[in-house]
Amino acid sequence: MGKIKLDVGTNFDPALLDFIEKTDTRGQIVSMFGKLKTDIVGGGRASVALNEVSLDEVARYNARCRSMGIDFNYLLNTLTLQNRDIIPEDHRRLVEFIGTLSDMGIRWLTVCSPYLLQLVKRQFPHIKVTIGIYAFVGSLSKAKSWVEMGADELTLTENCTRNFDLLEAMLQTYRDRNVKIRIIANNGCLHDCPYALNHAGAVSASSLMGSRSQKNYFDFSLVNCYARKVTHPANMIASDWIRPEDQHYYEALCKRTGNDRLVLKLVERTKSTAFLCRVVKAYIEEKYEGNLLDIMNWIGNDSANSQKQFDVAGYVQSLRAGKIDMDTLIRYSAFFALPDIYIDNQKLDGFLEHFIRDYQCDRKSCRLESAPAGKPTKCDCTYCREWAKKAVSIDNTKQKAYQKWIENARILKDKFNTSEIFNPVKTEER
Repeated sequence: MGKIKLDVGTNFDPALLDFIEKTDTRGQIVSMFGKLKTDIVGGGRASVALNEVSLDEVARYNARCRSMGIDFNYLLNTLTLQNRDIIPEDHRRLVEFIGTLSDMGIRWLTVCSPYLLQLVKRQFPHIKVTIGIYAFVGSLSKAKSWVEMGADELTLTENCTRNFDLLEAMLQTYRDRNVKIRIIANNGCLHDCPYALNHAGAVSASSLMGSRSQKNYFDFSLVNCYARKVTHPANMIASDWIRPEDQHYYEALCKRTGNDRLVLKLVERTKSTAFLCRVVKAYIEEKYEGNLLDIMNWIGNDSANSQKQFDVAGYVQSLRAGKIDMDTLIRYSAFFALPDIYIDNQKLDGFLEHFIRDYQCDRKSCRLESAPAGKPTKCDCTYCREWAKKAVSIDNTKQKAYQKWIENARILKDKFNTSEIFNPVKTEER
């Protein structure tokens, strides 16, 4: 068994491929993934966060990847097609689009729809299919259903990442089936996130061609997610990431099961080339000395889209039309300027071993608040909170800015909950 294989998100910058060609001397990167800013199917990221690329650019990128021995996986990974798959004229356009991708030489697609999977396998049998994160595959029984429908690769839900018993069972089950198992290494979502399904639906809708939320998408789930993580940083430790230094635990799992078809997915395709190169370098070298957030999907990091997380022009248009007010626009913009939080990656050595020995996250309740209310019970767990005390720090000289961000996030959440964000109050009505 060699080094674990990697799957890397792309922003379609050829410089990223140049970097991989020089850096990945062991051939760990076996695939890359990405998609157009918008298409008839949609995907797992809001259009406003993505670069504008053409189909010709995608075709050239695919060809370059294949010349390097790397598969390119085009994403059709929307949670919902909003019934476009069963509306006759839209269905025809959808099949035509997949045909165009096939003619371009695309040989891998990612889907989250059972219908799309079976359609591709019936009409385009030469194309292999990955099941995306929004299919929420988190058990052997659900995995079995997707494999029986024809899946070639399964992306497991993030709750599986530290569940070594389940990962071992997956690898043993599919050892002789030529099915790859993929887990995400650096996404940074909340553990067992209550917003995950809603967020998946929202970003999917905002990436569909013709969607009304393409240019001014207010991300309720993101606001609430980051408010939790910044207010109580233990949430960031509980998040189901895999450090570059901890890849050897997963390689040992592959060796023990005799199955090396475990792939680490590295995000984030909305980020800059500098960010993606930093991530690739860290995971190939199996170390990162510094702030763990520098290689995580963290909105404070540099983004590929020059407007970062939202299209300013789209929001200004809504402002002029009276659909939002200036205070909301200012607060939403300020939300993306996260306070400086430092997670010392070197202080997390040994953190993962607890989960390898005795994974109980599916039977425990996380107590992640700085000062949790009430008396703990036998079902409560403070493991990640204790590690956060060791590894997470906020510069004392920047406490004022930190508290200001938290207060702004609180007000912004309230604007959602009172509907004010969608129904601005005129000055004379205040």
